[in-house]
Amino acid sequence: MSDAVTRRRVLASVGAAGLTGLAGCIGGDDDGSSDGETMNGGSSLDSISIGMVTSTSGPFAVFGNAAITGAELAIEDLESEYNVEIDLSTDDSQLEPGTGLERARALVTEGDVDFLTGAVSSSVALRLAGWATDNEVTYFPTGSHSDALTGGECGDFVFRPSASNSMLANSISSGMVEASDEWFLMYSDYTWGQTAADAVQGALEAAGNTVVGREAVPFPSDDYAQYVNRAKASGAPAIGVLIAGLDLRKASSQIIASGIQDRTLAMHQLEDFVFWGMDKDAASILDVAGQVWGPAVDGGEDFKQRITEQGEMDPYIRHLLGYISVDQGVRAAVRAESTAAPDMRDALEGHEVSSPIVDMKGGGDMYWREGDHQLVQPTYTVTSRSTDAMADDPHKDWFSVENKFAGDDVTRPVEETGCSL
Repeated sequence: MSDAVTRRRVLASVGAAGLTGLAGCIGGDDDGSSDGETMNGGSSLDSISIGMVTSTSGPFAVFGNAAITGAELAIEDLESEYNVEIDLSTDDSQLEPGTGLERARALVTEGDVDFLTGAVSSSVALRLAGWATDNEVTYFPTGSHSDALTGGECGDFVFRPSASNSMLANSISSGMVEASDEWFLMYSDYTWGQTAADAVQGALEAAGNTVVGREAVPFPSDDYAQYVNRAKASGAPAIGVLIAGLDLRKASSQIIASGIQDRTLAMHQLEDFVFWGMDKDAASILDVAGQVWGPAVDGGEDFKQRITEQGEMDPYIRHLLGYISVDQGVRAAVRAESTAAPDMRDALEGHEVSSPIVDMKGGGDMYWREGDHQLVQPTYTVTSRSTDAMADDPHKDWFSVENKFAGDDVTRPVEETGCSL
């Protein structure tokens, strides 16, 4: 593509449905390194433009804004490492798949961004992923965990930087199996919660345990009392609380109000921030949870400190996911010497990660699996600390790591995902 031909001009002639290889104008030679992870100042790309459509308003704003902060920190580090200018353009999905798609399309067709990141809601991510696949735009669904993204709705140019629901369910399954023979599951009734409930139930039943009941909860919801009462009435000694975002606070409050907080409580995906909005006594009710990363993980101390120094919020997983998305996208473009989606795909598929995010995750193998574009990475199980052991300085650290799992040990085989790339 000629430097003079912008993405906007191409679209004017071929239409939005005909996007193919519309980015990746590159300059001179590199310094002879092809790693793209540790090379200093050798990029032949003059500039890279990134679009991030995420939740910056509404109930998921704290997640989206944290991811933006992480992305900005990644840009600082990458611009220091490479001789390349990196621009980040953001927009608000408003938690609406249609709105998210409209704004992602505008960033690509009008804003000339080279690749996309973002989305907290799995429903938004799936809509963006389908469009990105159809139009050959690289997309990193920054904070989405639905199995569908690396399953039946996987895409040639979609790369998930976070753990899937199955990875997190497989991480907590041994702890849940040991904790109780019988479980009741409450889950948010959209793709994230649905695939989470399926993954958790599958892991429990594979171990010979019983799911005595499941309750789909509208999301978002202001009243969880009726669903908590059904969990209570089931008589199950353990409850899986698979509730998304800040709604988990409401559900936890209703669990405490109903008097069943002494039952074993588990969730597959811990968001530390959710519990920081509760008092420590309420936050101490969690028995076992899966986690991609958090302040309790022994890794990324400098990263945590940089976030803390900003004073906006304490470090947690959404910061790291924003960082990973930008870090891996830019490094792939540098390795490929192109931001064209097919070139970035070739640079990502099967790539073993060696960038600083490995240490930030606490070490362990990380690689982009070729068969489904899942970032295989370590996961963790955590539990609530006692209230007197919950730290607030230098940042909030209310949970402790119980176990660490290699990504290969918790990621379902490609042939079981339903993905065909």
